[in-house]
Amino acid sequence: MIFVVFLGFQACDQSEENTPDITQEEFPDLKIFLDRFETEAKRRGYNFNFSGLDIAYVNEIRLSDNRTFCGIGYTRHPQTGKRAVLISKSKNCDWANRSDIQRENLFFHEMGHAFLNLEHDDALMCDGKPLSIMTNAFNQFFIYKENEPNLREYYLDELFDRLAANEQCIDFGQNFNQDPVFFKNELPDPIWSSSNDDGNYQITRGVHSNTNTPYLEITSSGNGKNTGYIYRQLDMPNIPEGATVILRTKVNAENLEGPGVAIAMRVYDTRIGPTGASINESHTLTTEPNPVNGKLENHVLELQLPNFTRKTIFLIPFAVMMPGTKGQAFFDDFEILVEPK
Repeated sequence: MIFVVFLGFQACDQSEENTPDITQEEFPDLKIFLDRFETEAKRRGYNFNFSGLDIAYVNEIRLSDNRTFCGIGYTRHPQTGKRAVLISKSKNCDWANRSDIQRENLFFHEMGHAFLNLEHDDALMCDGKPLSIMTNAFNQFFIYKENEPNLREYYLDELFDRLAANEQCIDFGQNFNQDPVFFKNELPDPIWSSSNDDGNYQITRGVHSNTNTPYLEITSSGNGKNTGYIYRQLDMPNIPEGATVILRTKVNAENLEGPGVAIAMRVYDTRIGPTGASINESHTLTTEPNPVNGKLENHVLELQLPNFTRKTIFLIPFAVMMPGTKGQAFFDDFEILVEPK
């Protein structure tokens, strides 16, 4: 999993009213905003130690793919190993001419990445506003304004506790009672990862020629000493609180010899401690203790996660072939379904 996160947006001008504008310098000490973050944390019951955090200006933030950004948050900086928030002095970011509240928006967003281990969350409220300050779909200089104290309060509540979003009207992007499919394997989706145990498994994604439906395929000659698997990490899943989340697939195989195949789902949240948040595996569900083998025709494998919580930051479904299995297995209709409470 990658815990380096960043943003880069242009924004319009705005003034400030309810938050004192104490940062008229072009590049004021960033500790002003760290102190403010600490104050907001204490109001919500947290006492933090920032000795493991670096905050600094840099002339430019440019990644290896040549993209530039106005801020970046590291949970572990590649050189120092420390948590870090970097703010760009680039003219394109125009930090020197930003108001205090605009700077606060960006700095708090990056602290969410660097200190609270949060990824981007692009869910929306029913009125079209971002559900979280951690959005990547909106300009992070303008998530809340100086004349929106109640909105600021909500966004900071949600920053420290994702359950605060449950008080809002959330746009889930679909009616799960009518369309329960939250996620499914689609061939154009490139963001899949796999482990082939040093080549002992052949793992592919494709489309059946006769049905035009996508599949996950795992094949082995039986020499695998570890499991072979393919998975997809789903960040910040926008699923209703209390819903039942179901991982389901149909397995087809001519003659699987040995232990066989299985599915699994891992669920992660964060635990906030004095020196920042850590990633916590809250649930592990798997059929690996009871794999299936032999001749399989649309054999259904299913796992259920009851009582989903918005604290979840990662949801990871797996298709698995067990060590020592010989043969070819297709995982068809590999999908995640949601049943609202």
